[in-house]
Amino acid sequence: MIMIKKMVEGQVLVGSNDIRVESKFNAKMKLLKCCIFSLVLTVAIGAELKEEFTWTRISYDWPKSNRVAARSYIKNSAVKPNRSSAASETIVFEGQTNSEDQDGDSQEKGDVDGSASFDYQYENNIPMGANVWQDKLFITVPRRRLGVPSSLNYVSLKKSKNPNRHNVPLIPYPSWEKNTYPDTSGRGDNFVSVYRVAVDTCDRLWFVDTGTVETLGNVTHAKPTTLIIMDLQTDQIIRQYPIPEDQLRPTTGLASITLDVEKPDCEDSFAYLPDLGGYGLIVYSYRENRSWRVSHNYFFLEPLAGEFFIAGHHFQWNDGIFSAELTALKPDGFRDMYFHSMAGTHVYRVSTRVLRNETLATRSYHGNDFENIGDKGALYQTSSADIDKSSGIMFMGLVNQNAVGCWNTMRPLNSISIVHKDPKRMIYPSDVKIYNEKVYVLSNTMPGFLYGRLNYDETNFRVWSNSITDATEGTNC
Repeated sequence: MIMIKKMVEGQVLVGSNDIRVESKFNAKMKLLKCCIFSLVLTVAIGAELKEEFTWTRISYDWPKSNRVAARSYIKNSAVKPNRSSAASETIVFEGQTNSEDQDGDSQEKGDVDGSASFDYQYENNIPMGANVWQDKLFITVPRRRLGVPSSLNYVSLKKSKNPNRHNVPLIPYPSWEKNTYPDTSGRGDNFVSVYRVAVDTCDRLWFVDTGTVETLGNVTHAKPTTLIIMDLQTDQIIRQYPIPEDQLRPTTGLASITLDVEKPDCEDSFAYLPDLGGYGLIVYSYRENRSWRVSHNYFFLEPLAGEFFIAGHHFQWNDGIFSAELTALKPDGFRDMYFHSMAGTHVYRVSTRVLRNETLATRSYHGNDFENIGDKGALYQTSSADIDKSSGIMFMGLVNQNAVGCWNTMRPLNSISIVHKDPKRMIYPSDVKIYNEKVYVLSNTMPGFLYGRLNYDETNFRVWSNSITDATEGTNC
């Protein structure tokens, strides 16, 4: 469009027929502009994501006999807290709370006693992860502050359950009892803080419970860091595996999980846990019920790529390996794993043949096992990503651009395209997942949460989705 404009403005016309020539020329240019604009518009509409759910603030489907405990002050109190502190505005619900249960069965799954109360401070609830299984959209809310009543939750994708998809209350999964903190059951098996979850083809839900509650300037270790696996058909915990202490570091951050599962052999499953703060990768074997830690220089941050400018906030992060993405099975029976650092723009690759073999994975020198695929370029720092196994297309959350990109892993890295970009609505795409030929993205405005103050009368949190085909229409993918 700019080139066309310059051509028109730079046109030199001479002779007695100047006006007619200019008129015909301008008419043709207008027609060409119109055609090009229509083409661009068609591509933009095809290559975008659509809002699936939106929230101004996170709320919950409260048990009908419970109250929410005030830990700081009543909303209408004349005394207001310091908004920079952990004790922010608290809503106090009197009597029965919230609407009818979306699925009609949450009260039958071991909910907490009616006399219990919940610490709820909506300003401290920020969703971090999203994933899908059948008609459930899982939403995780890690306990990064006090006042988070439930960490692992879901909403129904059924239009009949949620015809209005704005500010839908989250339902704790599998129950309020499992998500209550502090744990009042005495068993010590409640969920403390979950960042992201993974779903496998064997109908299992996998996630890491960090076991920590984060408050400003302080981290409380409520329980050991644990890998938890649940049966989604029965809502029961299949296995809890505490990560060995010698595989963790003082700065460990296990904020994502990637699964290597091929049905029907559900026993021969592996989970890969990127350690973004400890700069390593933990590999877990389901069959052997044990894990090992992998080290490599590619897991570290890139010093020249740690600058971020998002939603008006300048800051530096030092997150290393942030997420890992697996391809479909290759002829040798293994997959390629692509991975990247959050504070980085390079893409790397290693075969799961190396990672699944403890001897190969833990050796001090890897030779050519790990490959540097290349540099995505400036402003291409990526949070979460996922690969569509059938097409080989990777979707990635481009946090420094408030965008989602795609890359066909069969093509050169310089063929990355932008699927959707919106500096006002898609601020910080935190999680990217693919399920049943659809891509789902959670954006959560996190820099505003960390370094500023969100306006909770405006939409802050969104789940986007579209089919793989429609999302990549008109792109290089």
